[in-house]
Amino acid sequence: MLPSELGLPLPRQQQSHSSWRCSVRQLGLIMLLLALMWFVRLYLHYCSQWLFLQAIAVPVNKFQFHAHTVDLVYQSSLLHTREELAMVVVGPLTLNAVTFLLVLIRCGCQQIFGSLPSFTSKFIMAQGVWTVLDPLAVFAVDAVLGRLAYSPDTPVGDAAKLYWHFHRVDQSGAAGVVITLFLYAVLFLLSITILFINILRFHNDGRMLDVFQRLTAKEGTYFLPQDLELSNQELSYVVKKAEQWRGFNGERRKIGPSNYSAVLRL
Repeated sequence: MLPSELGLPLPRQQQSHSSWRCSVRQLGLIMLLLALMWFVRLYLHYCSQWLFLQAIAVPVNKFQFHAHTVDLVYQSSLLHTREELAMVVVGPLTLNAVTFLLVLIRCGCQQIFGSLPSFTSKFIMAQGVWTVLDPLAVFAVDAVLGRLAYSPDTPVGDAAKLYWHFHRVDQSGAAGVVITLFLYAVLFLLSITILFINILRFHNDGRMLDVFQRLTAKEGTYFLPQDLELSNQELSYVVKKAEQWRGFNGERRKIGPSNYSAVLRL
């Protein structure tokens, strides 16, 4: 269902030229959103670290923005172990908090308005994807820039902060590596859980959850009337009411004999 959830055509699905143009636009919108959310993720990550340093009154020697990273240089020798731990997790935790807040807002709007533009679903999805990939993205950039090695004049990558902290305190950074891997594993589980909840219940108005429920429901859960159990007048009223529904982007419900049960459920 992934291509369908992203608004893309299925690999063997026959589509008209206009449908393919629409799919290309959808793919372009997704790529543009992912590119834009790279910067949102990057600056939220490092700005939260800067705010934390300001809160604990640690001097910041350099705080400079770039397109691929942010230079944040501070006196790490002034930080205790718990504060260095917080520096490692504060960036990903901030992104998880923002994503969770967006999901809550999406949930509230769905309860109030019933439907929202598909752009909001794609926006939250892009934010959730980058939240999951944030530690890996930061590590990859830091590794390419050589920030895993310690230097007092250049930033130290998040993945290497605890290693060098324990190396300075205990003359061995092994404990820092183990703790960093554990923290990243917990953050990954947290972010993937939030993203999964959004995909299952709110993305595209919960279409995936609806399909899952229909595939796993017991027989008789969804009522499908037999002959003479529903009058023509009542059936006509239900079908017309469903056909009159319109979404924010002009979505319509296609009604046919195979999905009368869905109409009755709505």
